[in-house]
Amino acid sequence: MRLAARFSVFLVLVQHVVGKLVKVDKTPSFDVTLSQVDNTRIKAVVTNTGHDDVTFVHLNFFRDSAPVKKVTIYQNGKLQGLTSEALTMLVAGESLEDEFDIATTSDLSHGGSVTLRSSGLVPLVKGDSVFGYLRYHSNSLTIEIDAVRASQVAKAVVPLMRRANLSCSNSTRKAIMGKALSNTVSLANAAAHAALFGSTTKFSEYFKTTINATRQVVAARLQAVAKEAGSTTSGATTYYCADAYGYCETNVLAYTLPALNLIANCDIYYSYLPAMAGGCHDQDQATTSLHEFTHAPRVYSPGTEDLGYGYVSSTALSSSDAVMNADTYALYANVKRRSSERKFRMLNVSEGKVSSKEG
Repeated sequence: MRLAARFSVFLVLVQHVVGKLVKVDKTPSFDVTLSQVDNTRIKAVVTNTGHDDVTFVHLNFFRDSAPVKKVTIYQNGKLQGLTSEALTMLVAGESLEDEFDIATTSDLSHGGSVTLRSSGLVPLVKGDSVFGYLRYHSNSLTIEIDAVRASQVAKAVVPLMRRANLSCSNSTRKAIMGKALSNTVSLANAAAHAALFGSTTKFSEYFKTTINATRQVVAARLQAVAKEAGSTTSGATTYYCADAYGYCETNVLAYTLPALNLIANCDIYYSYLPAMAGGCHDQDQATTSLHEFTHAPRVYSPGTEDLGYGYVSSTALSSSDAVMNADTYALYANVKRRSSERKFRMLNVSEGKVSSKEG
């Protein structure tokens, strides 16, 4: 679920999956209507206006109450660890409703006028595979916030009392995180350099433009990520090596709480992901951390959103959306690393050497 206000963004967003985009004429249609229930409490009505029943992943969509940005596992077009609890079937013509309070995930104590809207992509599922995406857009809803009442709403993000979850006391995980963050620094710096001075064709493949202003913004965000990832004892974010707030789910690798500039890894960040991926556009620990850092507004403002996940979805975005899409940065950094490794290998071959760094 994504609700974008004029001054802030409240995000619980779409899944990290890949798969071919379904053609427009075959895609089911969702109508999303937002309305005000009372002050900061909002109702969303999602209606299947298509002719067919659909099953979709509702994690990070309406009815998912976790106020976090998540990264989940995908492989070969399938969500890994996908369970029936993560799916919703909506019969043609039927609707689902969700009520939520936007003050639980953002400070609205100053009151005033706020405009809300919701848009994004929902993964469509057949069996255990994602076969396409459904793009949705809601109406724009402008409401007046009562500052006093908004300040009295309990926040959704409350730290757990188990202090072990709020520090990296696990020496094994601490070592893995140290390596992952070091790799993130290298990836982000290399991608930032490529954004400024590298191939315009490759940059356009991911960000859909070659204009200098956009290249500078992309480079600046990646440079900020590199700086933050290199600040392991200080910096703009807090990065936990465990699920500090209880938002990890079966197939979630990590999540970000933008309001707190907090990032947390889930168990499968360590058990599933390699330190650095061997394949093009594959997930690994470094690109996952890079993805999460771009969400944090204190790293680089504004923080990114999750408008598309995976190569197919991310490269289908417009330029303005691609620049604000977290996974576009992770994918671009991944491909620039592999491009550098291929050049290194070619150089060694030309010199009659054998390289151990094949890309």
